[in-house]
Amino acid sequence: MNKGGKILVVSFQSLTATSGQGMARLGHALSKELHKRGLLKSFVVNSKGKFDTPFPSEPVSFFSRYYLFILNKINSFYNFQTHGFRFIQELLFDFFCAMKLNKSISILFVTQPYLKRTFKKAKSLGITTILLSGTPEDDYIYDIVSEENRKLGSKEIDAYTYDRRNRYFKESMKNLDVAIGFFPTVYKTYKESTAFKGEAVNMTGHMTPDFPFYDVKNKKKTGGKFVVGFMSYVVVLKGLQYLLEAWEEIITEHNLPDIELVVGGPLNPVMHDYIEEHYDNVKQVRFAGHVHNIAAFMQELDLFVVPSLVDGGPMAALEAAHYAVPVLITDNAGSSELISRGDGGGYIVPIRDAKAIKESILWAYHHREENAQKGLNAKQNLTDYNFDEYIVHLSDYLEKMLND
Repeated sequence: MNKGGKILVVSFQSLTATSGQGMARLGHALSKELHKRGLLKSFVVNSKGKFDTPFPSEPVSFFSRYYLFILNKINSFYNFQTHGFRFIQELLFDFFCAMKLNKSISILFVTQPYLKRTFKKAKSLGITTILLSGTPEDDYIYDIVSEENRKLGSKEIDAYTYDRRNRYFKESMKNLDVAIGFFPTVYKTYKESTAFKGEAVNMTGHMTPDFPFYDVKNKKKTGGKFVVGFMSYVVVLKGLQYLLEAWEEIITEHNLPDIELVVGGPLNPVMHDYIEEHYDNVKQVRFAGHVHNIAAFMQELDLFVVPSLVDGGPMAALEAAHYAVPVLITDNAGSSELISRGDGGGYIVPIRDAKAIKESILWAYHHREENAQKGLNAKQNLTDYNFDEYIVHLSDYLEKMLND
């Protein structure tokens, strides 16, 4: 490591008035703590806009605000494919990010992996590179999405099956020193990665939003219609196809007139066509479309399902927990770790397991009081979690590495 330098924190997302978008929120909180300790060089983001921070921060380039504006304008006319448009932005970010590096930096801390040029320059300067990722290793996601697309008969390309981007990821991994898993699956996939040869560190955390106050006395009472909910923009990775498979079996095998599935959120074209072909006649399902009032949606539910094949920290799972709704979630969704703490705030199932989903829904239906208690447990887990403590723990780790 280049001794005597400071820590440069980098996020591909941009600033907001009080924090940052996406993983930039973690970068913002970390930078604030590192600055208090005198360890921060700067917080680099894609664009600052008009926002400022109580610590050193800067856009990746003076021109980034302008080229992002121009790119978005061009995209509004030509409507580029989403994965290609994002990759262009990632390449530009990497190009300018590399220019931020110099020998005054000892550690480069980033929250996204597509930094081939930046990591290579960091290595040449003796800078230790650390990635904290909120999503599993790219090859792992690539394989899952590709397998699922074959099952669905889809040839759709997205960000994770875009070969140019995947190759860029692999090239980036050659010069990455440390990968911190923000969720258990992230840690596992980087530890087992063939592209990444550095050190994998398990440091599980969660970014819980500032929800409005909710009194659990207003929670839906048990009894009456049992409503199961799902909410997301539906792509292959969200796993709705497995929930519908489970639901079809529940309805055909059991006489349960007082049960309903509500699907919130728009469907992408591939999933729309697949569901229309295979599940158009499934009974007791209501497709609600875009959900404008999340609180109202959650408060009509007895159970919320997150059947994702891969998901970092699905916000909808935490929203359900906030409203004391028990969560049925796969073990590949990062939020499952928080949901399952203590006495358990729901049901954890393997991915692609319609049978496990079916059995969990039926258990919840037949044990309504116990199921409702799981919802209260989920809310307690959310209330007890302290994101600030995680930031202190992460800062301690970085400070120790800096001083070793």
